[in-house]
Amino acid sequence: MDLVSQFVENYKKKIPFYEAAGRVAASQLESVLQSAGIRAMVTSRVKSPDRLMAKVTRRNLRRPVPYKNMREIYDDIADLCGVRVSLYFPGDRNKTGDLISDQFDIQDIRHFPEQSSPPTYNRRFSGYWATHYRVLLKQDTLSGAQKRFSSARLEIQVASLLMHAWSEVEHDLVYKPLQGRLSEEELAIIDELNGLVLSGEIALERLQSAGDKRILSKKSSFDSQYDLASYLYNYLSSNFRKEDVELRMGDIELLYRLISRLEMNSVKSIEPVMKSVKFEKDKRNISQQIIDQVITGNAMHYQTYQELRTANHACDEAASHAIHGFLDSWVPLENLLNHITYRNSPKQRGAFHINSLKRTNLLSQDCIGAIISLRKLRNVLIHDIEIPETDIILKRTKDAQELLQKLETQFTPDGTLITASS
Repeated sequence: MDLVSQFVENYKKKIPFYEAAGRVAASQLESVLQSAGIRAMVTSRVKSPDRLMAKVTRRNLRRPVPYKNMREIYDDIADLCGVRVSLYFPGDRNKTGDLISDQFDIQDIRHFPEQSSPPTYNRRFSGYWATHYRVLLKQDTLSGAQKRFSSARLEIQVASLLMHAWSEVEHDLVYKPLQGRLSEEELAIIDELNGLVLSGEIALERLQSAGDKRILSKKSSFDSQYDLASYLYNYLSSNFRKEDVELRMGDIELLYRLISRLEMNSVKSIEPVMKSVKFEKDKRNISQQIIDQVITGNAMHYQTYQELRTANHACDEAASHAIHGFLDSWVPLENLLNHITYRNSPKQRGAFHINSLKRTNLLSQDCIGAIISLRKLRNVLIHDIEIPETDIILKRTKDAQELLQKLETQFTPDGTLITASS
């Protein structure tokens, strides 16, 4: 048996492994796309052994030096397992790319059309428009039983629904003809269909843009997380330079459910919140920074958010009690810090900013350090899934209570200084 045949036979034994890895990757990607408010269909598939045999044989013949071992073939074939992202709106390709970069370890990115690959016939239109990502699953996104899939190299193909449908037809008829080469008339028809697809993508981009304008103009409630996502992307793109804000949108679906519960589900209600967020480049994504502004200093908002967020992340009773105790102590402290900041920096609205607090020169370095430490724990408890040890939470609860008592001797509830700073 020659090397290519050995490779294909070896691959046949690994097909269940690649199928399972593809399902895990597709499930992860479908979840983050939905949370980010991007409409798409996500599917996975493994390479057919027959097609793999043809592909490897073809590549082997084109190589200056034939494959020497199976490792060389594995390194050369990137799409043993593929995940296809079929976007409803082609304008979401870049946003999807950002999500893929966050969710997976990127090995390589290929953009189509490739100018270096001339067409096999004299077509008038540009052909296949897509982006292919060669990726690995991240260890920290996998459960214990799934860790083995981190070694599987995957190819994620991102294109519009229309483009994927056309590329399937072209790929099967032009590049893998089962009944002989196509006639010039058939090739011309496929080329004509490509033109219709490209025109359809332009129409879809215009439709998406028209929908965005409708959302901004009506000032009524968002109908879904997709409407909210469109508003957020457009707001950030219009008001910030790309280098100033990382468009890691996070769980827009969770944000949508929160503002709906709090009866803030409209452009009119959310716009003042957006104007007060500084959108810092830290570990928090866009949704988390907006949520922080929505719930800051408000015990009821905190409780509502915790109920929504922890619905699928249960913790033991002792830890749950400790978390509630910490937040009960943190919220009034945060509320006072918000007032202190606003009183001395009128342009600073909503959630306090640590640099604004520093600029007031009203708090000692030890006090600032304690606030930073407490807020780090607050961010972990509010936004992360992993929960610190209960003893740590209890100790920090006591620290928050003591700091609040200290500040209450120096400031009135509205943030006015009573005595000399600590």
